[in-house]
Amino acid sequence: MSVYVAKSNPALMQIQQLLLQMQQAMVAGKWLQVQDYDRQISALVLQIKQGKDRQELQHELQLVKQRYQALLQLAKRQQQMLEQKMQRFQDTKTAVVAYQLTTEATLEHNS
Repeated sequence: MSVYVAKSNPALMQIQQLLLQMQQAMVAGKWLQVQDYDRQISALVLQIKQGKDRQELQHELQLVKQRYQALLQLAKRQQQMLEQKMQRFQDTKTAVVAYQLTTEATLEHNS
């Protein structure tokens, strides 16, 4: 999922690095870092859009946008996996509580 950026533009080079770090943080489940990288990327994109080179960098910004959209898809997959884990945990917790209640009732009945 790499993206070409203009080597002559430091902001685009920094965005590329931040996108990579953002992807790594997503995979690691470090969502506060993801949020921080997202803020930094947004600020840099805004800086480029307000700069004098914005017309020359349209193609590179489009590539950044495509990479960002791919990362959003990754985040959605991570969210779905987390939701499944949480559901399994909740199902297990419910089963354990039911077992405990049944065991306690059986013990009380036998005493």
